[in-house]
Amino acid sequence: MAILLALWCGPSATAGGGAGPALLRPPALSADPVRELRIVATPSGDLLLATMQDHGGGHSWRGKFKARVLRVYRLSQGQWHALGGILNYNQPRPISNLDLATDAQGTPVAVWNENYGDNDVVVFRAYQQGAWTNWPDRYLGVSSPAAARTRAVAARAGEPVLIHGEYRGNPDRQTWLTYRAWDAAAQTWSRSVPVNDLTQYSRSPSVALDAQGRPVVAYLQGDVLGSAVLVKRWTGTAWETLGGPLNRGGPRYLASPVLTLDPAGRPTVAWIEDLAGMDALYVSSWNGQRWTARGGRLNATSATQPTLTLDRHGLPVVAWVEDTGSIGRVNAATWAAGAWRRLEANTAHDRDARSPSLTSSAAGVMLAWREDSGGRYRVRLARLD
Repeated sequence: MAILLALWCGPSATAGGGAGPALLRPPALSADPVRELRIVATPSGDLLLATMQDHGGGHSWRGKFKARVLRVYRLSQGQWHALGGILNYNQPRPISNLDLATDAQGTPVAVWNENYGDNDVVVFRAYQQGAWTNWPDRYLGVSSPAAARTRAVAARAGEPVLIHGEYRGNPDRQTWLTYRAWDAAAQTWSRSVPVNDLTQYSRSPSVALDAQGRPVVAYLQGDVLGSAVLVKRWTGTAWETLGGPLNRGGPRYLASPVLTLDPAGRPTVAWIEDLAGMDALYVSSWNGQRWTARGGRLNATSATQPTLTLDRHGLPVVAWVEDTGSIGRVNAATWAAGAWRRLEANTAHDRDARSPSLTSSAAGVMLAWREDSGGRYRVRLARLD
């Protein structure tokens, strides 16, 4: 039977006992509202939690802005430790669009946007040899604010790799999605041939690396109201399409594809798809020859913010947000015996909950999200067994 073990991270948390949930608090997590978070398991079973929190404000020539700070914490042998201090290159500064990944050796890589005047730029750090790298010159400038948010991140050999969106301005080549890796010899980012069909608008990539370090990418292609979910993998010389479109109906409104790989490199994808005016959540897996639907619609009301992982048996676990009025609830579901078993993560129905993030290790599947508590969003964690 599925068990949800909640771990609350806030200033008044204490160790739980008895039959109730075990409560934990990561050290040095301030009382500032949490705006974004990501959780990732390392190969050794440690957990990494990245948080973006409000932290004062500042002024620019455009006026006042809300400043934020980025920190990363590690849970090892039952204890949370901060990995260094604040990661932002400049403070105070608006930051957004957090990504966190680890390579096969467990090296954490953090990627986010920092705002410079009118533009967001994508910046990077990796935690190597006990300290965060100082890579301000590696930033990726962007051609539009939308392009700054069109990316997906993985890690390889202690370095970030990503699918990056570039807006070219030509109506026939609206967005290029390319695989980018840092070229140490040339001191610049290398760029693959485009993943997508350059005659169509493409967006919302998700990426994972197979055992050989080759990328597999899910993305949306087509007009906003007439898109398809596609998956391609890099063969070493070209991008190969896996089957046809994943969406259950014809071209339509789609959003938020997320992708993960099993040990054999076979992808599973979750995405949002319009179903008679409802944003429905679906999952499909590649069996080596074709896409297999994992059941039907998971959600009861419109879904947003899907996140996906595989459990220790290679079966998908998915989490998402459903809104009731202005209140968001984080839900999760596990796939077993050919059906979804649905859980509701945040049991306080009067508290808004957002930003779910899933990860899996030998210790189990962990779900993180942020939840309103007295007007401030705090981190909550749960283990799904």
